[in-house]
Amino acid sequence: MARHTIAEIKALLNKLGGSKADSIEGESLECKPWETHPGAYQSQIKELRETAVSFANQRGGTIIMGVADGKLTRREAIQGVGDLSPADLRKKIYDGTEPHILVDIEELIEPEGRLLLIYVPKGMPPHTTSEGVAKIRIGKETKPLTGSDLAGILFSGGRGDLTAETLPGAALADLDGEEIRRLRRTIDTEAPQNKTLNQLSDVELLENLGLIRDGGISLAASLILGKAGALARWAPQHEVVFLRYKTSTTYDVRHDLKGPLLSVLDALRRLMEANLQMMTMATEGFGELTLPDMTWYAAREAVLNALIHRDYFLRQSVYIHLRKDRLEITSPGGFIGGVTPENILRHPPARRNPLLADVFQKAGLVNRAGLGVDRIYEELLRLGKALPRYDAVESHVSLTIPISTHKGFARFVSQEQKEQRRLELNDLIVLRTLTQRGNLDRWSAAKCLQLGDEEAADILASLRNRGYLITQGRGRGTSYRLARRYIDLLRPTEGDHDLPLDDEAVRLRLRAILAERGRLTNADVRRVSGYSRTVAVRLMRQLSKEKIAVLVGRGRASHYAPGLAIKE
Repeated sequence: MARHTIAEIKALLNKLGGSKADSIEGESLECKPWETHPGAYQSQIKELRETAVSFANQRGGTIIMGVADGKLTRREAIQGVGDLSPADLRKKIYDGTEPHILVDIEELIEPEGRLLLIYVPKGMPPHTTSEGVAKIRIGKETKPLTGSDLAGILFSGGRGDLTAETLPGAALADLDGEEIRRLRRTIDTEAPQNKTLNQLSDVELLENLGLIRDGGISLAASLILGKAGALARWAPQHEVVFLRYKTSTTYDVRHDLKGPLLSVLDALRRLMEANLQMMTMATEGFGELTLPDMTWYAAREAVLNALIHRDYFLRQSVYIHLRKDRLEITSPGGFIGGVTPENILRHPPARRNPLLADVFQKAGLVNRAGLGVDRIYEELLRLGKALPRYDAVESHVSLTIPISTHKGFARFVSQEQKEQRRLELNDLIVLRTLTQRGNLDRWSAAKCLQLGDEEAADILASLRNRGYLITQGRGRGTSYRLARRYIDLLRPTEGDHDLPLDDEAVRLRLRAILAERGRLTNADVRRVSGYSRTVAVRLMRQLSKEKIAVLVGRGRASHYAPGLAIKE
């Protein structure tokens, strides 16, 4: 692995008593001095960015700031960095690289001076500085990224898998036998189609899963099966912090989970079951519908995403915050491969840790085709919850899962299912959004569906054809609302004066108004129907042909009077 531990760095620094600093450097380690006079600042920052780019374009690496090359004694080599700010340095590297490189920085105090250890993650090449300088680490040297190097990076997709890297010095003895048995039980339960894997010996099983390669133990193997000591040594960044909040700012339950992943998953399941509540409500007839705050199925998908797709280079924890009305899960590392909060439901999968994801897929816990986001959406909507929300920056991704229940929507979905009227995920998204917003056009529907406006229009039309929605207006400006028979159940606070009318109801309403008032203007027609001016004129022409209305006058003074069909 490219990241060196503090103990490893100290051991290397101890060699400086008889060796120069460049003797301890390697493909993933670079020593750099720090000159404190003002004139050197900009040039040193530029050189530091280029080194960060070279590491990110290879396997990642560690930069020891404050150690000079070519010095014969440790005292001369370790010059320190003075009061150089880690936060400022981190920002300078981030702002001066494309795509941005988010480094991790630790402070190391030695008798000779204060050092900064800059950990550069393996990125998704090609990385350059903001000035367009592209470099790559070759052995101990930082060299320009040539055309052939760039072609190789682009051909391979520019991706590396930190969890697939083998751990120096790791052995089978570092893996927990009970966790291997837990993995076998998981395969039996969750992936019966892969039961033949459990006929293999432990070593054969792990080799088949890719956790052992050429005799080397991977980081993924340690994360899934590692003993406490192995995890502390090779994955100190692995931690899941569970917090239950009693108010918006204070929590009353906290658990710091640092065990192997399957064990952590079991512990989280128990915590969720202990802290989430159930609701029972009546349905039609004498039936009852039991609704949990959230099912473990939906929570598991969200937790697995956080554990499997997190950035294991960053020394940050996964946080799970359980609040009265929502569950928040925050995972280190931003989205990769073009995924954003606005397209996550539809975007092809982009995996940061393919080996880890593949093992969990073979164990039956994740869907190989994607991130399981569609599963989370559908499970929540069928329980009457609101849509989940994703937020992302370069350093982390957060998922907010609402746990408050819209009883009417849950009852409605249950009844439709009982009547064997299948509602697909797209249907549920539109209908649940309408319970909150009242109306949608094709563009607002496209946004919540994360689809193009033509596809969204097709979904809206399908729901209308099945009787769930009615329209207002015509053409591309058409808006959609819930059909009247669903209003009381799904939007009970909507007053009668706000209720939309279907086409036949509009005709009947206009006829009644003409009979009662004896007069209707075009503005009155638009106000009653919600139609555009053009559609309103078209409707009144049709009513005139049917002798329900007759146009009187011209221009601004024109209006409609009752026709013969009404007078008779």
